[in-house]
Amino acid sequence: MLQVLANSVIYASEIAIIAVGVALAYSILRFANFAHIQYAVAGGYISYALTQAGLSIVPAIAISAAATGLGAILIDRLVFSRLRSTSPEGKMIVSWGVALLLRSLIAAVFGGGARVFDVEIEPVQIGDVIVTTLDIAVVATTVVAMAVLHLLLQRTRLGTALRALASNRDLAVTRGIPAERMTALMWFLSGAFAAIGGTLFAMETRLQPSMDLVILLPVFAAVTIGGLTSARGAVIGALVLSLAQNFAIAIDFGSWLTGTPWYLPTQFRDAIAVGALVLVLILRPRDRVVGGAR
Repeated sequence: MLQVLANSVIYASEIAIIAVGVALAYSILRFANFAHIQYAVAGGYISYALTQAGLSIVPAIAISAAATGLGAILIDRLVFSRLRSTSPEGKMIVSWGVALLLRSLIAAVFGGGARVFDVEIEPVQIGDVIVTTLDIAVVATTVVAMAVLHLLLQRTRLGTALRALASNRDLAVTRGIPAERMTALMWFLSGAFAAIGGTLFAMETRLQPSMDLVILLPVFAAVTIGGLTSARGAVIGALVLSLAQNFAIAIDFGSWLTGTPWYLPTQFRDAIAVGALVLVLILRPRDRVVGGAR
């Protein structure tokens, strides 16, 4: 079971850092940005292209995060800024259209084939648990990124302004907080976190345009479980979802019921994510989905 727990933490780390960006956007603008998943895929491809050009992985991820963050700001300026007064449902539909456009652009530029990051991976045994050096790097990167975000949101004036804007936009504006500048900062952070998460996920699996289909459901399930508007909640939601998925396929249900070993197939993981998403939407009252970035 310790191995299952370790696997859950690793998978949650990959999902959480992408989910945080969705939560940040929702906390400020109150709509689910489906294009965010394409930011993650694009960030992964930028990191890959930079490593193929000879750059090491750490600066490649840093440049990818900055480029994707700026790209998210540009998309907001071209599209979402014109929809500020539109309903959340309308903005969500538009974001889906943006996602489809970005998916087509990524496939056109990089092709549809799978790419694999050229990184050295060594097994590491910690007691009865076996992980890899890449797994450790993924978890460490997520922890550091979340610590930096926490410090930014809780210990800086920019973070205070972001939280005020998320809590009550109209009141924040009347108190002199530059809403559009803070919104641009939010988009930069959202895009940067998407790029980091997309790169980490691609390094653990493989990079291809259809990667968005793999991460879409768990990311939005994690954000929903975490309350939609909380970065910290998105991390907790990712961990809860990952634990549920991994333990569900690790339990021998057959021995309990019939005496014959039988496990849920790994494909059942998506069904668990759907079930968790539906359950949370049913149980959580609509008026509880409020709050600020934190």
